[in-house]
Amino acid sequence: MKYHLSFVLLLTPFSVFATLHCPEIDSISQRGGIYLAATTEGGQWVGTLQGAVSPPIPVKDFNEALLILNSDKSSFVDQGNFQKCTYNLEAEDKQIDMYYENRSWLASISGKPHWVHQKTPLFEFYRCSGVAAEECEFEILPQAPLP
Repeated sequence: MKYHLSFVLLLTPFSVFATLHCPEIDSISQRGGIYLAATTEGGQWVGTLQGAVSPPIPVKDFNEALLILNSDKSSFVDQGNFQKCTYNLEAEDKQIDMYYENRSWLASISGKPHWVHQKTPLFEFYRCSGVAAEECEFEILPQAPLP
């Protein structure tokens, strides 16, 4: 018997949702084009610099975080797939995208400030920018089991 994820979410206590945020700049380490940041929950953010491996390029500042809304209209408004946190590097025109556990996650930003709804002809998303990385909070939701 299959259940819709939204029904399962109604039965799940809110305490099981993990509240995360983009990594603070000072917590990001780098080695050979790989950028890493550990979370207090034991998870890890991972980013890989594209192109030829160059000398280490320090992170300059936080750019943005993105949550893409589900195309499934039956899902809740402030839920979608958390995509990435993007940082500007000190090298001109270089950025690094960091992913939590190196994948996208079903997440909620309900009740979280700093997220702005935006719409393009292709998709709808929420963007968090203009604040410190740790201000871009989101909650990882229970993931649907694989078939």
